Amino acid sequence: MTTGRIVAAVLAFAALGAPTLAHAQNNQGGMPPADEPVIQRVPRPQSFSVEGGAGVVGFLGGVGSLGVGWNVRITGAINDRWALEGNYLGSANTRADTRDSLVMTSLDAGLRYNLAAANALPLQPFVVGGVGYAGFAGNYGDAFTLVVPVGVGADRLLTENIKVGARFNYRPAFFDNLGSPITPAGDEPGADTWSLLAQVGGGF
Repeated sequence: MTTGRIVAAVLAFAALGAPTLAHAQNNQGGMPPADEPVIQRVPRPQSFSVEGGAGVVGFLGGVGSLGVGWNVRITGAINDRWALEGNYLGSANTRADTRDSLVMTSLDAGLRYNLAAANALPLQPFVVGGVGYAGFAGNYGDAFTLVVPVGVGADRLLTENIKVGARFNYRPAFFDNLGSPITPAGDEPGADTWSLLAQVGGGF
């Protein structure tokens, strides 16, 4: 067989086999057709998520120093924009007047509104508001206060079921008094706090 015939045979084989090979490659392992993107956008988690996080907590009235905070959050989606939340927040601070420890335990329920549809932006911004309880353990603490937390934040999905985010909360308190024996007469130090927390969690 001459070199010319060998080349012709190879070319003929390539022309006949290429379509079949291409079809097999396009469908191997469930890959999408060539005119569709290989990387699909990650879907939002299903209707339920659990998150944990940590950050800092401070007092607006200067009652206590900046302290470490930690939280656990459960969220149930109503639809793409609205969700219900249940929050636990704890913190450890030091009183500015007596230098005693002041440990906060807070529980609240809130309503979250997503400012953008899921996956419409790299980060999903939201606002949230709620109502709950906060108690402050330690010398001259207050075992029961009413809090009305409001906040803003953003989160995003890393995978289909893992998300990360951060939020800033302002927590005005009512029926609160963190005064001590050295508090000036007529002054009633309040328990208004703020927090900046980062969290990671799973959606199901």
